[in-house]
Parts: sequence; structure tokens; C-alpha cells
Amino acid sequence: MKTLEKYFYKIAFLIFDLYYWVKNYVLRGEFEKKHIVFQKEGSQFKLVIKNHDDFVEEIQEKIDDFKQKSDEEEYIKYALEHALEGCVYIIISRGERFVQFWTGRGRLDFDFQVKNNKTFKPYYYQIIGMLADIDFVRDSFVPSPFPTITGIKPNYTYKIEESGDIKTITGYFNKMIPEASVFTLKVFEEIFKEKKGKLEIKVG
Repeated sequence: MKTLEKYFYKIAFLIFDLYYWVKNYVLRGEFEKKHIVFQKEGSQFKLVIKNHDDFVEEIQEKIDDFKQKSDEEEYIKYALEHALEGCVYIIISRGERFVQFWTGRGRLDFDFQVKNNKTFKPYYYQIIGMLADIDFVRDSFVPSPFPTITGIKPNYTYKIEESGDIKTITGYFNKMIPEASVFTLKVFEEIFKEKKGKLEIKVG
């Protein structure tokens, strides 16, 4: 079973990686994305320009190193904080399930896709219910630093998009890292019923 689970992770991450590259090549041109960072060498600081792959690799190493030093909630918080430094997405998995956030715009956009069938449809309503429990409401306006004309703050809204038999729920957590961390654990425990097993986190 562990071997099958290992291959499942690899396939799931590969599919998401391919989806990310195609989407961002077409929509955002992020193949050539660069990162400007301050790096300390001895007693001096240097301004260094890094390509996206090298930048992500360093962030991933930091997240992996922190894994054994904290509980699950702190581990997720740490990973989300670092993902917001310049990564495009973060995937948090346990067992055969995963939770993902888009982070490329400097905010946490929870992304949940579900097929409209008997197997996955219950997850759709449960996710909406869980968002409602933390005071999120449906809002079709694009998030901004300002309240929408409905008076709802953008970091407490979600939107639903449909394409064929796929529904996508996007929850705008903005920079609410503690709330996003608790929400992620609740999705695993209360919706996916995945209470055992180690968390795996990947950024891209």
C-alpha cells in the first residue's frame, strides 16, 4: 500500500505541475519568472536574481527541514508563509487526498475542483458548508484590498465556476495564514476523513 501511495503522490504532483506550467505559459508567461532576493554572504548583503525553479527549490528545502520541528498546524503555517514569498502554488496532502492554494498573486486562493457525480458531489456541499462556518459568503467580485459593493470583505468570500461536469470553488483567504491552516486540517479530518498519516507539502 505504501508503494501505491507513493506512486499516487508522484502522479498527482506531476499532473498538477503540468497543469501549472501550461496555464502560466499561456496566461501569465511565468516560464521566465525571476526573483530578486537579498542574500547574506559573510558580513555583507548581496542582491541576487534567481530563476523560479531555483527559488522554489530553496523554499521547498526550508519547508522540508521544518517538517520534524513542529506540530501539523505550525508546519502548515510555516509552509504557507514561505509559499507566499514567491511560489505560484502549494499542495498539502495526506493519504490519497490533498488541499491546494494558488499563491502567485501574493495571497492564498484556496482551489477545490470536484466532478458533479455521486462520489464527489457531497464534498462540494461540505466544502461550502465549512467555508460558511468561518463566515465566508459567495461573491462573484474580484478580490481587492477594498470591501466590495456588497460590503463583504474580500478575504471572506468564495466564488463558484462551472466548466462541463467540473465545479471549482475558490476561497479567498488573502493573507489569513492561521485561518487557512486550521481550515486545511479540518478539510482532511472532517471532510476527507483522513486523520492518520503524515502531511506532505509541495510548492511550485
